[in-house]
Parts: sequence; C-alpha cells; structure tokens
Amino acid sequence: MERAVRRRSAKSAREAREPHDRLGLAHRPRTANTVSGGVSGNIVQASSIGSLNFYGSPHGPGRTPRDPDQPLPHDGLYIRRNNAFGTRSVLGVKDLIEQGVIVGQDQIRFDDFVVARTDQVPGPRPGEAVAVSHGLAAVPGTFKANEATTHFVEVTLKAGDTPPADVPATEPLPVNFVFVVDISSSMTGEKLATVKSALHALYAELRPMDCLGIIAFNHTVSTVLPAVAKKDLTIDHFAQAVAGMTATGATDINLGVQYGIDEISRHSRSGRTVNCLYLFSDGDPTSGERDWLTIRTNLAAKLRGDLTLSCFGFGSDARMPELAALAGLAGGHSTFVTRPEQVTADLHGDLSRRDHLAAIDIQLRLDIDPEVEIRHLYGHDLVSDPRARAAVLRDAVRAAQRAREDYGTEALPDLITEEKGIRIFAPDLAYEETYWVVLEVRVPPGRDLSGLGTATVQYVDTAARESRRLEIDLAGSPTLSEETVAVHAIGLWTSEVTFYALDDLYDRDKEAAKNRLERHLHALEAAHHHLPAEEFRDDQVTLRKFITLTGTLGTMVAFSDASAGGGFVHTVKTMNDFGRVRSGFVPHY
Repeated sequence: MERAVRRRSAKSAREAREPHDRLGLAHRPRTANTVSGGVSGNIVQASSIGSLNFYGSPHGPGRTPRDPDQPLPHDGLYIRRNNAFGTRSVLGVKDLIEQGVIVGQDQIRFDDFVVARTDQVPGPRPGEAVAVSHGLAAVPGTFKANEATTHFVEVTLKAGDTPPADVPATEPLPVNFVFVVDISSSMTGEKLATVKSALHALYAELRPMDCLGIIAFNHTVSTVLPAVAKKDLTIDHFAQAVAGMTATGATDINLGVQYGIDEISRHSRSGRTVNCLYLFSDGDPTSGERDWLTIRTNLAAKLRGDLTLSCFGFGSDARMPELAALAGLAGGHSTFVTRPEQVTADLHGDLSRRDHLAAIDIQLRLDIDPEVEIRHLYGHDLVSDPRARAAVLRDAVRAAQRAREDYGTEALPDLITEEKGIRIFAPDLAYEETYWVVLEVRVPPGRDLSGLGTATVQYVDTAARESRRLEIDLAGSPTLSEETVAVHAIGLWTSEVTFYALDDLYDRDKEAAKNRLERHLHALEAAHHHLPAEEFRDDQVTLRKFITLTGTLGTMVAFSDASAGGGFVHTVKTMNDFGRVRSGFVPHY
C-alpha cells in the first residue's frame, strides 16, 4: 500500500509539470538519454526534442521544461539516442496484438512502426560502406507531432549488408564488461538463474583479451569477480563465482552501480577497450539511497565518456522508465526481460557489433535558414550541460584516434566543435544498419523552399578507408521520395506515442493510455487520407487492438470453462528496449 501511494503521489507531481502538445501527448521528463545518445559512451544531458520533453537535468530538480510552443534552436549540439546498439527484438508488437496477447506479456518490438521502407533507401556504391540520402515532404494536414510543422526533412545514412570481400579485417577492440547483479530476495528463482545462464553464455563468446567482472549487491555490495581477462580466468573459477551468488536482503541500486563504475576502471584503457556496464535488477531501490533522481545525479557525477551503461529489468515491478533513464546517462539500452534468451541475445549483439562497423566518427551539421522554424527532432537530445558536451567532444577525439590506428585514415576536422548549425555526433554505424535524422520544420507561408538549408555529413568509411564529406542542398535533388520521408517520420512518431502509452499503463492509468492512443489514431487516419500508405492503415489496426487489450488490464483470466477456479490478473509487464528503436536507428533486413 505504501508503494502504491508513493507512485500515485509521484505521478500527480509529474503531471503538474508535464508539457502537452496539440494532440495531448504528455511526455515525462527524465534524465539524460543516450547522449552519446546512445553511444559508445557519453554522459547525456537531454532536455527536450521538438515538442516532446523527455529528460530533465541529472543535477536535480528545478530545471524549467522547454516550452513546447517554442521552436528548437538553430544552433546546438545534439546526440542521437542509443548510438552503441542497433539490435532488434525477435517478436513484434503487431505480431502479439494480432494474436490477442495482452500487451506486455512478451517482448514487443516497436520498430514495427519505423523500420518500414529501408529497402527504398539507396545503399552504398561498390567499394564503399555507407550511402547518404535525403528527402523533403510537405505536411499539409494534422499528422505531425507539432501543430506548426509544414514539412518533414530527412537525412539518412545506410550501411551495406556485408563488408566487401576484399576489405582487410581489423582486430576488434577488446571488451571490458562488468556486470552489476541485484541479489536481493526478490531475485530468487528464475530471475537470478537467467542472469547466471546469460553470464555463462557470454563467457563462452569472449576472446582471450576480453575482460569480465561481477559486482553483486543487495543492501550491501560485494566484488564477486574482480575484472580479469578471460585468458587469466579458468572456467572453474568463473563458474564458482557465478554459482556463489544467492538472493537475500534488500536493494541498494545506487551503491551497486557505483561499485560497478569503480570496478570497470581496473582494465579500462581510453580508446583501446569497449567498456560496458550492465545492471540486472527487478525493482525499486529499497535500501540506501531510494530516490531515483538522486541516484541518477550520483551516477552522472562518476560516469566517463568511454563507458556505456545498460539495464535489464525483471518482473512486473521493475521500474523500466527509471532503468531506461539510468541507461540513458551513458548511452546504453534498457530491456525488459520476459524470456531468458533475451539477455543472452542482447549481450551477444553487444559483443558482436564491434566486429562489423561500416563507418565511425559520424558527424552532421544542419544549417537551416533562420526564417525556418525547427519544430521537432526525432530521436536526438540537445546537449546543454557543459560536462555532457565535454564528454561528447572526448568521444570525437577517440573516434579520430581509432580511425588513425585501426583504419590508417585521418579524420576530417570536427563539425561538432563549431558553434553554428545543428551539430550531431553519432560515433559509429554497423553493417546492416540504417540511421536517419528526421526533423519537423515550419516554412513561413509563401516562402520558396529553395534556400531551406544544407546538410554537411562526414564520416570515416571503413571499407574505403577514407574520410568522406558530403554537402547536401536539403531542398534540391532528393534521393528519397516524399512518401518514404513521410512514412519514416510518422512511423517514428507512432513509436513515441506507443512508448508513452505503455508508460501510462505502468502508472496504472488505462484512461490516459487509451486517450493518447485514440488521439494518435485520428492523426493516422488523417495521414492515410492524405497518403494511402499501407503502413498508416495497418498501424491504425494495431493501435485499435492495443486499445482493446488495454481495456482488459486488471481483469481475471481463467484457464477453463468451470464457473469457479484460479486465474491471474492481466498486468503490464513490458517496456523493453524501445529506446533503441525510437532513435530512428535500426537494422534493415
């Protein structure tokens, strides 16, 4: 009862300060999200994205949310969310809803709404790893995140499906993994067994120079396995360390993660190791520091720019919104675990991606005409905190160093250190991935689109082993069709709405989720009327079924036709790794 009251009070306080856009989309402030955006590791200071306000200051309360009625600045450093990882879940939300599965009872893949039409994005030329495309689409109706928007603008980078056969391989950087495992009493049974199984599977995949360490915490903290290279760690020693973890006591997340950050420094080498910290937990902190905002503040003060923090949540009480915000501090991802194989698959994806980079040190600068308002930028966060900015710039230095040492290529002068234009840093892109930047802009009535603005895109092509720089006239000679641009933009918006509807359900507010989804249905209907794309039609059906399933939450489910008997209550159990998808950064298939 005390916990329920605390959540209701927190929600009431939050609703009092939430901004709303024209469609009534309230967006909850959180702490920084992949500012490395999701990156190979940056402390991220996110404040707002267009009309969507996602994150608050990691320094504590008191920061005034950005007025959603005001446009974004034309000059500023942005970082995409979740730069480091682009894997996608096995099951999709459409698959589950079509089968009548209650939302949250299994993994939900939200890139159903965004991954469409990557086949219509041009791929790289022979001998190159990446292709850059752009497009522009008018938005005459109401199907947009911000009421003032008149056009969608898109810039897309698409990597090839496989590295060219004649490209010499590079030795991947060794990984430095530290796992922070919640061993409080609520982790008893399958939850802790899943963690142990995943650790064994990962151990088998590590290379001799890769490092692995384990921190366990409940109301106290313990170094179960000091970080050590696999070549110096026998399987028997590793198995004994893992088997020794037993569940008991309360939960001090603050202490556990801070210990993990300390431990990862044992083998961290700037620019020469891939440093990943993983938190496994199933609920709210119940011991030590219990305020999430303070916890994020404490961790932000210790995190460095070369470390990613990712979170795995277990059980229906796992506070996935808070874990997602925690992961955002250092560019990791958050995953709600409903099947043991999810953890193994995610860790394997994090491990294998290092071997398949198509481009590194990706930097963009968008110079939009001052008369054109920038109303919304999907999937990217404005870096306003000096420490976060410094972390991003350090990442750029490391990327340039890696280009020189691993690919024999000198990176071009940084774009992100300039003071003009929207600057975006996305350290790397793997093969089979597509990354797009989509803006909503308002062009003044009667103004010609010529002179809308330019995009400068530069990166190190790992196949050509050369630095590339392209200058693009955003209004001239588009390589993406208007329809493709619109589908990408509205798909990203649909994903954001769906995410926040699940957030409503986490707060046990079915009415808010229903209203949010119904409002977006009207927008999709308007989009389909203007542009009869099958994606808009299908997404309407999916959201209608989502609303239907939402109405069953809290009702009893019986397993026979007997008039009496046991059952269970439908609950929401998934927030998963949607953060990775809503960044507009997914693999293509």
